[in-house]
Amino acid sequence: MSARALKSMSAFERLKEAGLTDYEALVYLKLVLDGPSSAKEISESSGVPHTRVYDVLEALELKGWVEMGQGRPMRFKAKPPSEVINVIRMEQQNRLSRIEEVFLNDLQSIYDARSVEGSEIWFVRSLAGITNRIRTLVQSFKKELCIVMGNLDMNIYSGLLEILSNLDQKKSKYVKILASQDAFNALKHLSSENVMIKIGTNVIPFNVILSDKGEVIFHLVVGLDQPPEKRKNLAVYISDRSLAKVIYDYIDLLWRVGSL
Repeated sequence: MSARALKSMSAFERLKEAGLTDYEALVYLKLVLDGPSSAKEISESSGVPHTRVYDVLEALELKGWVEMGQGRPMRFKAKPPSEVINVIRMEQQNRLSRIEEVFLNDLQSIYDARSVEGSEIWFVRSLAGITNRIRTLVQSFKKELCIVMGNLDMNIYSGLLEILSNLDQKKSKYVKILASQDAFNALKHLSSENVMIKIGTNVIPFNVILSDKGEVIFHLVVGLDQPPEKRKNLAVYISDRSLAKVIYDYIDLLWRVGSL
């Protein structure tokens, strides 16, 4: 198969996404398709210059994609794709671990130090962005989390329910949920010593999540009278301890007049 034909295969682009160079992808594909081959045969079929083919084969061998045989001329064999995918998976896991270490140990401490003072306001419109912002806030509260749940969309809040279901009962962490009747019916199974739920009086169909770290998320749905596919979500994230205190006092007032 010619180099042009190899490059036209969808596998060629996938191999490059896995971290191979053009030459490496061509050589590996050639060996998978044709079996064990000499450097000359590989160069002729893949289009990789003969002066480069040994360097490419050595790189693939170091990566765990190719193995070298004995004899003259020396022949090279592609390792089975099922083995190579394990190599790729391990490399990506190691890479992710290194990235995670930098993000959590280095960048997060810098970010937290910068965010100690002052206020932040962010508007989030994508479902993924709203879901991630809610999950981060809920996972990071220290002692108390207050929630006003007027409209429960499981596409967004299933992760929240999972976190609350697994809340460590031994730790002094408490959640108050003031819910509409419909939301209460869906959430009441979460009730425990650490999770308290009440039906709010005249709870309007928008949501508030307040963390004791001074963070609050307002989540509104535009077009509740429209079919689900036409509705639009908007979340406003605010980090401001003074504002959070005012919101907490307001929620606390509503909590005292709510019903179990």
